[in-house]
Amino acid sequence: MSESNVSDELKFGGAMWIVLFGLVVIACLALFLPVYGDWKAADITTLIGSLTTFLGTVVGAFLGVQVGAAGKANAENVARKALAALPPDSARLVLDGH
Repeated sequence: MSESNVSDELKFGGAMWIVLFGLVVIACLALFLPVYGDWKAADITTLIGSLTTFLGTVVGAFLGVQVGAAGKANAENVARKALAALPPDSARLVLDGH
């Protein structure tokens, strides 16, 4: 397995555990706050809404960065292959920006 694949697996595995932990915290709050606290339904709804909004934002940002990085890597690979297929003089002109 290449180093890149291991790194990607660690990123996605870590993100999955963070998301699951966040969901468990939200579920515990929803279950235990009405029983052990003097919380009303509106208070719990507000708290859970705030937490799920935050969790959704973090997950969306993480996935957006991952998709963007994958697209960039793909574009760089295509550019390398295209430059390799050009004659050396033409490739130099492209790299020099002329």
